[in-house]
Amino acid sequence: MNICMCLINIRYLVNIQLKMIKPKFLSSLRTPNEAVSVNYIETAHFTNPLHYHKELELAYIIEGYGTRYVGSSIKSYKKGDLVLVGEELTHVWISHDDFYQENTKQLTKAIVVKFNTDFAGKDLLNLRESHGLRKVFYDALGGVRVKGEENRVIAIILHEMLHQSSFNQILSLLRILSIMSESKNAYILSPFDHHKSSDPKEKDRMNKIIQFTMLHFRRKIRLEEIAEVANLSKSAFCRYFKNTVKKSYNDFLFEVRVQYACKILLEEKLSMIQVCYDSGFNNPSAFSQIFKRIKGISPSQYRKQNRITRV
Repeated sequence: MNICMCLINIRYLVNIQLKMIKPKFLSSLRTPNEAVSVNYIETAHFTNPLHYHKELELAYIIEGYGTRYVGSSIKSYKKGDLVLVGEELTHVWISHDDFYQENTKQLTKAIVVKFNTDFAGKDLLNLRESHGLRKVFYDALGGVRVKGEENRVIAIILHEMLHQSSFNQILSLLRILSIMSESKNAYILSPFDHHKSSDPKEKDRMNKIIQFTMLHFRRKIRLEEIAEVANLSKSAFCRYFKNTVKKSYNDFLFEVRVQYACKILLEEKLSMIQVCYDSGFNNPSAFSQIFKRIKGISPSQYRKQNRITRV
């Protein structure tokens, strides 16, 4: 790897680290009594840090690429990416280092819609006919990505919403949510956040566990340390996590690291040893074994089969 490429990778990691600090709660920017906020974004790169908010957020990428963190999901995003983020789910879109270059002519463009669950009236969700809408909001607690034909139809509606009256924006959003409720191309991104507890304290505990993991997965995390985050003893934490997520914390941590490894295998020209250590593994042999156990193929095979071309 040449010096220029090393510097680019370092800057990219710095950009990620600057934004992957303790999640911030962002208050609503909507005006009072505004049901739906529709914004067109055109900028060099995304600027928000890791954050969460009470509103749901529907984000569509018109131009740009980089890394998307939604709960416990780490994925690359590019043109056409469409994601619905649920209430109080931590997330951040981080533009690739290419967009931070001094003389770049590339732009990041997106449409972002924010709204509360009662945007169309407090009684709507109580109707029998709103079963699909309730399911979309529930699935959004783990983040939902929409692909396929539904993605293309929703993208057209989003562009139309930029020029609509406030009332018609409400109707368009209902149409989008209806499409999502019937879609077979909608996928939950972060099932680990998507637990069924209705207890706010338990939801807060799990969110703290996942947030801490996403901030620190690239270093060694001791069980005593993460147990302290959950305010539990080591043995009680292991039981709690296994019962809630249906797998051990170490297995969860390995899956997060492998997700990140998949991303940089496709985007960065790093050696396998660099991918290993950058992903939080401290042993190349163990990295290869764990990666193959989770993905079914070796890291080098994954890179060869899935190498992506930016658009």
